[in-house]
Amino acid sequence: MAEESGRRSSDLGRLLRLMGGHWRAIAVGVVGLIGVDVLQLLVPQVVRRGIDRLVEGKATLGMLWWYGGGICAAAVGMGVCRFVWRYFLLGASHRIERDLRERLFAHLLRLPAGYYDRQKVGDLLSHATNDTHAVRRAVGFAALAAIDGAFMSVTVLGMMLWMSVPLTLVTLAPLPLLALCMLRFGRLMHDRFERVQAAFSGMTERAQEVFSGIRGVKAYGGEEMEQRYFGEEAGRYVEETIRLARVWAFYDPLFGALAAVSMALLLWWGGRGVLAGAVTLGEFVAFSSYLGMFAWPMIAVGVVVNMMQRGAASMGRIERILETRVGHEGGCYVGEVEPCVACRNLTFWYEGASEPALREVTFEVPAGGTLGIVGRTGSGKTTLVELLMRIYEPPRGTVFVGGVDVCEIGVERVRELFAYVPQEPFVFSMSVAENIRFGRPELSREAVEELAWRVGLDEEIAGFPQGYDTVVGERGVTLSGGQKQRVAIARALAMGAPILVLDDAFASVDAETEGLILGRLRAYVLSLIHI
Repeated sequence: MAEESGRRSSDLGRLLRLMGGHWRAIAVGVVGLIGVDVLQLLVPQVVRRGIDRLVEGKATLGMLWWYGGGICAAAVGMGVCRFVWRYFLLGASHRIERDLRERLFAHLLRLPAGYYDRQKVGDLLSHATNDTHAVRRAVGFAALAAIDGAFMSVTVLGMMLWMSVPLTLVTLAPLPLLALCMLRFGRLMHDRFERVQAAFSGMTERAQEVFSGIRGVKAYGGEEMEQRYFGEEAGRYVEETIRLARVWAFYDPLFGALAAVSMALLLWWGGRGVLAGAVTLGEFVAFSSYLGMFAWPMIAVGVVVNMMQRGAASMGRIERILETRVGHEGGCYVGEVEPCVACRNLTFWYEGASEPALREVTFEVPAGGTLGIVGRTGSGKTTLVELLMRIYEPPRGTVFVGGVDVCEIGVERVRELFAYVPQEPFVFSMSVAENIRFGRPELSREAVEELAWRVGLDEEIAGFPQGYDTVVGERGVTLSGGQKQRVAIARALAMGAPILVLDDAFASVDAETEGLILGRLRAYVLSLIHI
């Protein structure tokens, strides 16, 4: 229990640190918010004076115009101040959401490949959408409600005590019950919202997986099965959401009931005071206005706890990703690196594996050399080339580029030495030309066309509806398997790296085209590793 309480406090602390980076805009917004509150507090006093003058028979037409003008001026002032706090406070919350999303996305790009072996895409999407949205509401509207509620509760309570201490104590008698409920409510909201987000992640992951493999689903007639699985995930999400709503559904009416009890006490005790002449009619009306204003801080407590606990739970989920160690990115070697590759007694284990994926692998590829690696499926060929590029981190003293241990070279610098065509090429939903120049957006159209010629794709592109400007659809849906592979090869060549790694890159290409491409590639790179 103590550990969970500490975790919740830590999550709330992270929310406050996020807001600290935008303190100037938040401060201006808070000033505007307090301006609205101060003007609201003045209006009942103006009304009190006007009513008392009317009851006493001392009111004049000019005096009523003066009181009415004061109320109108206060309304205009509140409108201006409301614009200020909404622009600055809510604007800051949207910028915080943007910064958090960018920070999360940048961190995800830097995480090692092994991290994605353990994580689901749908879960990561949930973090980047639902969780960041919950954080924005916590640092935006919830923070606003907290500041406004705190200021209004203190000032309104002060005004009520100034007008009548006994009446204040009587009408606010139900408040201790509210404090007791809040202790239980906050814990429930935090825990149940975490379950809601986890269920949403599962539902998102199921949908993303089905849509990505929709052709396989249709080919095997799995629509009904997938519909059933998705229905189970959606049902779990609805169930957890209803459990969360059940807590809020209990809390909201409780506040309404407490406000009604307070108003009844005001009518009973305050009405007696008016009849006895101890309280003027104007004071009674003003006090009832303040009591109505005090209902908002009571409601704000629930809003703040609800949104803050949701935001804290989401921030905790995001922070657990941000705290994930990026890996060994650094490297102190600054000299030149020759385009030659060597492995010396390389043995590599995947995390949690019962046996190594590679065992005592040793080879050397000199600059300008070529190496072909063959082996049965699952023998570790792809693992080997990913270790060369530090996609996975190799053991120190086992993988060398230019005679230097790759662990001593920065990750970015290692990747600059390699042009990699993976076993399953990925084609983006953009034009053919944009796919080829993906890593080098500054490439001219002539350079793109020359690369397409090297991979034997130029004539086929000429037959596309818009040529090189033809959009290939999501994951290159309009391209054949061989065309996707050749686009991926052209993209790798565009990087101009001295070492080219082809991981079964010709699996969907006929032997004649493969020979043509390899012949054109030999004069283009210094070293070639072909699996």
